[in-house]
Amino acid sequence: MAALIALFAWSPWKSPSEVDWLSAYRSWSDGVEVSLDAGIGGSRESCESSYDDEVGDPPAERLEPIAAVARRGCATLSADGWRNAQAEVVRALAQIHDPLGPPRLRRDLSDVANSSVGVRADVYCWRPAAWAPFAEQYAFVRGGKEIRLTGIADTARKRIDLEPAVCATLDRYLRRIRPTKLSTENLELAEALVVLSHEAEHLKSPSASEAEVECYAVQHVRPLIRAAGWEPAFQTEIALHAWDLGYTQLPAQFRMPECRNGGPLDRHPGSNAWP
Repeated sequence: MAALIALFAWSPWKSPSEVDWLSAYRSWSDGVEVSLDAGIGGSRESCESSYDDEVGDPPAERLEPIAAVARRGCATLSADGWRNAQAEVVRALAQIHDPLGPPRLRRDLSDVANSSVGVRADVYCWRPAAWAPFAEQYAFVRGGKEIRLTGIADTARKRIDLEPAVCATLDRYLRRIRPTKLSTENLELAEALVVLSHEAEHLKSPSASEAEVECYAVQHVRPLIRAAGWEPAFQTEIALHAWDLGYTQLPAQFRMPECRNGGPLDRHPGSNAWP
């Protein structure tokens, strides 16, 4: 489902020294975040000193842009400021992989996000050669935050980045190619629509939790299938794929008891259709 981590069997980023450095950054960054969330501040000097001690210089030149952004985060020591600094690191991470195949801007998918969620965003589709190493590197930097990376929302730039498989499924949706009956294509369609909606919801409500955003995203599936011109029975089928095989199977931290028919997060409380 949306915004979750995938690990790959091989990657050029897997040299021990680079893995160790990325993991050290993650541990240091998570430690600073915990302190700031607890209201324990600190000076820029102490933050930079701890970075030098716990992370230090990167072992490869290609990691230097990430190191510069990471250390610069010490200039803004607040909970929100630190989360912005972490987002800057992810942004630097993504930019490193552009030479492997620059992501392609998709105006048509941007229009889907706007019509569904009501946000104007630039949606980019990645190429497999670039997404695979980026996703693995992201796993080391943001490990423990998600399960499998399928999309990223950059709230500062109003940008959404999607993995190749999600984009391929959304391409078929845009061309109104109906999934084969009793195939995994139906679940893939449900998941792809949730991924795009999930990231768009992050842009709409940056302070919302992952669980809230996921609940809202699932509720966009039925209207999006309706917008494609498919009948009510198929709308319900794909919506239930998103719910029964998607949302309800997520780890507890991505679900909320308020996410239910008639519950506080129900976007259409006057309707009995759920999601």
